[in-house]
Amino acid sequence: FHENSHYYDFFEEHGEENVGFGQELKNPQMEDVHYDYPVCGVDEDIICTPEPDEFNPCEDIMGYKFLRIVVWFVNLLAILGNIFVLFILLTSHYKLTVPRFLMCNLAFADFCMGLYLLLIASVDLHTRSEYYNHAIEWQTGPGCNTAGFFTVFASELSVYTLTVITLERWHAITFAMRPDRKIRLRHALVIMLGGWLLCFLLALLPLVGVSSYSKVSICLPMDTEKPVAEAYVVFVLVCNIIAFVIICACYIKIYMTVRNPQYKSGDKDTKIAKRMAVLIFTDFLCMAPISFHALSAIMSKPLITVTNSKILLVLFYPLNSCANPFLYAIFTKAFRRDVFILLSKFGICKHRAQVYRGQTVSS
Repeated sequence: FHENSHYYDFFEEHGEENVGFGQELKNPQMEDVHYDYPVCGVDEDIICTPEPDEFNPCEDIMGYKFLRIVVWFVNLLAILGNIFVLFILLTSHYKLTVPRFLMCNLAFADFCMGLYLLLIASVDLHTRSEYYNHAIEWQTGPGCNTAGFFTVFASELSVYTLTVITLERWHAITFAMRPDRKIRLRHALVIMLGGWLLCFLLALLPLVGVSSYSKVSICLPMDTEKPVAEAYVVFVLVCNIIAFVIICACYIKIYMTVRNPQYKSGDKDTKIAKRMAVLIFTDFLCMAPISFHALSAIMSKPLITVTNSKILLVLFYPLNSCANPFLYAIFTKAFRRDVFILLSKFGICKHRAQVYRGQTVSS
């Protein structure tokens, strides 16, 4: 303080002995409270770092008040829906088939996405209206790294598993009359083990210096200052685009196959087409925000503002995590069979369970 020029200017006018500098001055209305009154220069320049920019606006994590409410419904739906699917599939007394095994992987990936949203929503609630006081601690601390790891691992594993499920369905229909070409459970285990290792590696790289999860408050790897970090983001973007193209191509081939007069689909082809359209649409809505963020990071300028992108993050990015349990499991006849048979063990819905036991339900 004594090095500050304002110190000398002030005391030349007032005299140091009359100021009480360094003494404890009592507030007459609050006898037990003591204050130290320092002398500050009024024209001192105050520098705040880091300054708000396009990637870090001065706002709460969620940005919009309605998102703070919606994010809780979305993350609870994703967590509870996928826990329910995992519980039913793992407790079923039926043999673990390839489709059921892939469903378990998909449900676990979407469950991890729910955990990411839960973590983001919890921090947003804790730092409500004063996130700027916690921004550096959150974004550079273990919490944001954990959230970032969950979201990259979950989203990439979900996309990978959706691609494998689609390829498996295409293969099963195309080679329906060739039992020797059937995909076995051991094949699916090897394929998914490779997917887990790849997704784990992609989620781990930003933690070891390739890109970073601390660029934005929602902990996505958008740091592309180094060439290797930019290559990482480009690789993730290209992988998601390739996966979406494969999914679309396979579903088109499946639809063309079931439209074939030799394939006895009856009047179900329209229903199948609508179902596939829903699957592709939800996949697209899920992958679009990932692509937006990746392109934004590559161009070093958001294609849309981070504030607006949080709407995509809450409403569209986790859409698959909420929709997949219903589209791939809960709405299927095989899953309903497993639910009723499980309930029958507790003395509930015995008649419905008996009906399902007498039916052969296609996977």
